[in-house]
Amino acid sequence: MTEEQSKSGMVPDDYTKNTLCMSDLSSPVLQRLTQHYDDIVACIYRAGSGVENWRTPINMLAEVFESWAMQFLCVNKQTRAIQWAYESGTAEPAAGVDFLRKYHLIDPRLKDVAILPVNDWYSCEEHYDEAFVQQDRYYSEFLIPYGGRFLLGAKILEDSASMCLFCTITKVGRPPLSQDEKQAFKRITEHFVKALNIQQTLTDKSDHLSVGAELLERMRQPMLLIDSQRHIGYRNQAGRALLMRNDMVYDEGGLLVCRDCESDRNLTIAIRELALVPFITHGADYIPADRQSIRLKRRDGRRVATTLLALRPETTMGSFGRTPQALFTVFEPGTAVDIDPFLLSATFDLTPAEARLAAKIVNGQTPEQSAQTLGVKISTIRSQLSTIYGKTGATGQADLVRLVLSATAF
Repeated sequence: MTEEQSKSGMVPDDYTKNTLCMSDLSSPVLQRLTQHYDDIVACIYRAGSGVENWRTPINMLAEVFESWAMQFLCVNKQTRAIQWAYESGTAEPAAGVDFLRKYHLIDPRLKDVAILPVNDWYSCEEHYDEAFVQQDRYYSEFLIPYGGRFLLGAKILEDSASMCLFCTITKVGRPPLSQDEKQAFKRITEHFVKALNIQQTLTDKSDHLSVGAELLERMRQPMLLIDSQRHIGYRNQAGRALLMRNDMVYDEGGLLVCRDCESDRNLTIAIRELALVPFITHGADYIPADRQSIRLKRRDGRRVATTLLALRPETTMGSFGRTPQALFTVFEPGTAVDIDPFLLSATFDLTPAEARLAAKIVNGQTPEQSAQTLGVKISTIRSQLSTIYGKTGATGQADLVRLVLSATAF
């Protein structure tokens, strides 16, 4: 940690080097942690300051502790749905998806950790014996078949809306962490808490009126910029109205939350698939998605089409900030007419020219009128329409209109 970093306020005053004293000389875990302790702690504060991904220190810790899974996640206190999660370890990719999709709902440990005071620690072997493990669905159907076993975790932060949990899980066949190893893990976690506070302070002070945000303000559809943790960085006028109605999604302490639990879970999975923050458990061959389409349920039971479009600094020239974000767009019922070409491009992977033409057709123009309006030959229009049909799966003009309109309400 440099003197300049310390003076910048990005590092707590009580940070000092060589602060981990190894008491168990026989523990390979503690030997590795002692060797890499300063680098890990410095990386934690870089993550809190926004110059490093949170996954980096989590990956480092997962290697040190040889974790089956190292998890850093935020849980909605009302719905118990996971709002965001960082993870690392040796667990296969399918385990992370299954946990988010289904098994976190029956994880008995989450209920136990949820009622703990902040900074109280939980070791599952102290609560569940082998007889319980063998008959419990979470252990027998999910955790043990995937290769995980003992958990050490804690609630490290909590507010009125959500709680942040941090834990490590050992591999099947490995014993629980020793008392010395547990104490070392707890010491590391103290730095996560301080770094999260730094992140929140910087988030509160950040200026969201970027070039990209000004562009979104002109759009008619509700649009929100969210990060991998669901923090709402920006909302256009239609997006503000959407959140105020509170009939499908709402702002809970700065986080985007769905009213419907299933919808909220699907939103979490969709954000994960964008890999705004890549996970080790995605696998080496994983290719992140650029967009995800999901249907969210409103209060009246109707489903509305929404899209998530990955906005990465390297592909947007930093117009939406320095960190990757997702553009969350809602296709509101009754507002598909006069639809923005930008939205058609994002939803159906159309070029700007194709999106402009598709918008003209959906808004009622004939190909001939579109050619005149756009200033191109009718042959060009017909060629572009053919490409649009191929990309959208539409069989003709009427089917294209039906397809786009059907994307507004289900």
